[in-house]
Amino acid sequence: MPDAALELQRASSDIPLTRDAREILELASAAATERGAAQATPADVLQAMLRRRGSLAVEAISALGYDPKAIAADVSVDGATASALPLRQLLVNANREAQVLGHYQVDSIHLLLAMLYSDSPATAAPLQKAGVTMYDLRRHLQSGAKPDFLPGASDRAQAGRSSQAATRPGDAPRAAAALRRKPWPSLRGVLSVSPVFLGILGATIVSGAMLAAGVLPDLVGPLTIIFVTAGWITSLCIHEFGHALVAYLGGDRGVATSGYLTLNPLRYTNVLLSLVLPIVFLLLGGIGLPGGAVYVNHTALRGKVWDSAVSVAGPVGSLLCGLLFAAPFYVAGLDTLPVGRLEFYEALAFLAFIEAIAVVLNLLPIPGLDGFGILRPWLPYSVQDYAVRFGQFAIIGVFAVLWFAPSVSHAFFGFVLQLTDLTQVPRILIAYGQAHMQFR
Repeated sequence: MPDAALELQRASSDIPLTRDAREILELASAAATERGAAQATPADVLQAMLRRRGSLAVEAISALGYDPKAIAADVSVDGATASALPLRQLLVNANREAQVLGHYQVDSIHLLLAMLYSDSPATAAPLQKAGVTMYDLRRHLQSGAKPDFLPGASDRAQAGRSSQAATRPGDAPRAAAALRRKPWPSLRGVLSVSPVFLGILGATIVSGAMLAAGVLPDLVGPLTIIFVTAGWITSLCIHEFGHALVAYLGGDRGVATSGYLTLNPLRYTNVLLSLVLPIVFLLLGGIGLPGGAVYVNHTALRGKVWDSAVSVAGPVGSLLCGLLFAAPFYVAGLDTLPVGRLEFYEALAFLAFIEAIAVVLNLLPIPGLDGFGILRPWLPYSVQDYAVRFGQFAIIGVFAVLWFAPSVSHAFFGFVLQLTDLTQVPRILIAYGQAHMQFR
């Protein structure tokens, strides 16, 4: 990588740039590299900006009645580049301009405003000589209004500005409105897969392969337990990853720093409640207890719709896992299943059943579950506060009813079996799979 390009990457690493701004800076860095400079100067940036049509900065200059080519002719990149304003400082100044204007990204117009600062005389002088002022640029950007003509300007220059100032007057306000919208956050460097998740996924694949190949036929029970438990934890990670990913896109950057985007179940807020208890319930009763929990800063989200979407994302992840587990039965059918011992399909059928339980449970509109989370943003704050305080008791109540009320339990699991019937998962295989889960 050329030195100038590397310096650009370092200087802009923490500054959000629009595509136009980045392309202008890359052109400036390429020009600096050609002349053997270690980094682009503000003069390089201005030259690149004025020679590249279509940017908001050039459109603003033209709309205000100035000639970009004439200004470019007055910009000199020769001389003492060592004393030029560092590229990093130029970007910092441009970012300050963006923040003052309420914009979330640095665009070419912000670079142009920064090049009018007194600490960048190589660019401020030719711009001011042409008549470009920070006041006119900001006013044009915010309202599209014509500039106030500066005292002493020639009649010819005034006439030129007057004839061009009305060019596409609505473009600048529309562009400014676009810059005020929060951009989609970049996922570069944010997503990763933890070794813990890879280990759990590996245990699922290996135990499943051993069941399918008939390896260790006397250990079908333990292999089934490993396969179903590891597969369940894998789906749990995907469920919580769905919550975290949508929360990050919705404005909560804290989920990234907390490690929730690494698929690592050990990063959940409470490992006992999030991981250990769901496994215990799975082994004892075959119930897909909603497990892992990621802490979401709801106040950082863009709005109520995003808040609800965060709660929806988890069950969607579980649903996708369940459909993946049920796919062989739906595609092939019981009589034409792919090659493999029946014990594997029994375990797979039970795993699909567990996922269906998790989806249905999570969508119940009960405090502490995702179904209530979908509704919560739209409820009065008093109801939300009450639900937060008593949410854990509500979850315990749900499982107490399922455990000790046979009629409710029968109706619930019957409904789940009807859902698995839709994906052609045989009930007999689910029953055999659950039987293999019993410790002997």
